[in-house]
Amino acid sequence: MKKILILLPFLASLHAVTVEQLFNVKTIKVQSQKVEITKEYNGYVKIADDKIYTISLTQDGFIKNLTAPNIYDKVRKGKKLFDFYSPDIYKAQIELLSAEKFSPALAKNLETKLKLYDVTSQNIKMIKRKNRAFKYLPFYSPYSGIVIEKKVTEGSAVKRGMVVYRVADLSKVWVEGKAYEADRAFIQKGQKVEVTLNGSKQIHHATIDFIYPLVDPVNKTIDFRITLSNKDSKIQPNSYATIKNIKPQKSKLILPNTAVVTKGDKHLVFIPSEYEGEYKSKLIEAKRISVNQFEIISGLKEGDKVVNNSLFLIDSDIMINGED
Repeated sequence: MKKILILLPFLASLHAVTVEQLFNVKTIKVQSQKVEITKEYNGYVKIADDKIYTISLTQDGFIKNLTAPNIYDKVRKGKKLFDFYSPDIYKAQIELLSAEKFSPALAKNLETKLKLYDVTSQNIKMIKRKNRAFKYLPFYSPYSGIVIEKKVTEGSAVKRGMVVYRVADLSKVWVEGKAYEADRAFIQKGQKVEVTLNGSKQIHHATIDFIYPLVDPVNKTIDFRITLSNKDSKIQPNSYATIKNIKPQKSKLILPNTAVVTKGDKHLVFIPSEYEGEYKSKLIEAKRISVNQFEIISGLKEGDKVVNNSLFLIDSDIMINGED
């Protein structure tokens, strides 16, 4: 065993005074604690791909009386979006009214034809009830959401297959995060996460539901996705997000950083020797898990006593070689 050398030269002659008396050495026991490992990643909110809808028409015609004339206007499923005139639809209405008088079977076929032209059952009932053909028929939105793209204005002529609106349903949104490849073990499908949005204190509890199959070629990151409920529409797409990844708690042997001395890739602690007031170094395997704590991998067991203010007991020879 080797006694600890004091780093202050003028104390070298005070042989009768113990190290503990000189520096008020404090000891601490190795403890087992449940430790939660967390990682934080940046992300942003985007519209969910499966909540973006395209509205197009099956016939050539003309549009008027837009109820959503502006980008970001809200639309509701089943509510009128505009009035639509199509020569083919107008002709089919006249044929239906004629067939109603002499051929129920033909009338049924013509009703099917109108439905293929995206004429709703509601409109067909109106045509039959009023016994007249309408030049302009109301076109009802098949989706709820906000308008994110609009290709028509009041009075526009449209072609068959033309996109007239794109609508996004924001009742759920995606948060896309980025993690470096070194954190691959933390990015697992089903992993619980906490999401906070810039400017908000609310914590959204969710899980990682998709990991993109390719590494980002520019940033060299693993991109992953989280789905959040947004029934109240308070979460806005393109918002900045912070994602905290929480690993389940595990019991680990813990020491504060004041008890562990690091030199290069070596870690050591000071333990009491068989002589009162003297300490010896012990090489251990440790891993820093936070700014203030080390996890003890090997070399110590729960309940072992070590010096807590270890920096007072550094001897250069011990630092380089360690000693048991």
